[in-house]
Amino acid sequence: SISATANFLCSSAPLSSALLPAMERTHIELAAGLVIGAMAIAIVSPASFSYSGLATGAVLLLGVGPMLWKGLRHTLVFLSSLSTSKKHDKIDGYNKQYDGKSSAEDRNKDYANLVDSYYDLATEFYEWGWGTSFHFADRRQGESFQQSILRHEYFLAGRMNISKGAKILDCGCGIGGPARNIARFTGAEIKAVTINQFQVNRGNAISARECIRDQVELIQADFMKLPFEDSSFDGVYAIESTCHAPDRAKVYGEILRVLKPGATFACYEWCLTDKYDPKNA
Repeated sequence: SISATANFLCSSAPLSSALLPAMERTHIELAAGLVIGAMAIAIVSPASFSYSGLATGAVLLLGVGPMLWKGLRHTLVFLSSLSTSKKHDKIDGYNKQYDGKSSAEDRNKDYANLVDSYYDLATEFYEWGWGTSFHFADRRQGESFQQSILRHEYFLAGRMNISKGAKILDCGCGIGGPARNIARFTGAEIKAVTINQFQVNRGNAISARECIRDQVELIQADFMKLPFEDSSFDGVYAIESTCHAPDRAKVYGEILRVLKPGATFACYEWCLTDKYDPKNA
């Protein structure tokens, strides 16, 4: 099968071969960026020649051009996906949950459909605008957005003392960005669950493309009823996901059940504290 072939190539090819697809993409982006950069030069450069104008053109050509192309390419892929999406019919059903006729209790009872519908609608927007890690991170001085995301995830892995070969569960994984980053950082083997099948398909496709499918597996599952035996994992983490559980005690009870005795559960979560002031906008 195609997936088996991809896994074979990822596991057997030397590092230089594994990097070829990424290198080819870089060359394409550079070539397209040079074209876009040249167009930018034609627009902003003065009609008469000058060394300062030439320097400005060179910066646009080599720096801004590839970035503009990368953003344009992501946007075109995103719009193409939306145009063929079959998920638009879920919008009305999701909106009805908040039409004033449904209570919070009603929404909790229908949490599975509610969360599934939300992520059917939101996943592609998240990936396009935010990346593959669907969570926040504080920005430190001098950090890029992506660096802050990675540091946030690596800190979590460090506090859990995740070691190479450890069996880890990502509870509420999105399309698996944190799972892939933590797997590369630690060498752990990660099972990642999400209730949304679209996210499973998308995440496993990215993992195969990035040659880390043998370490990271996304599984469609409800974290209120985890499909794993007791004491299965050396560690469990959840990043801004258990807020979707209708019963916090139950989801944490399930996590405790699948953890090995003495193992660690780590969680980043949205919390409302006593300092919250709804009048302070």
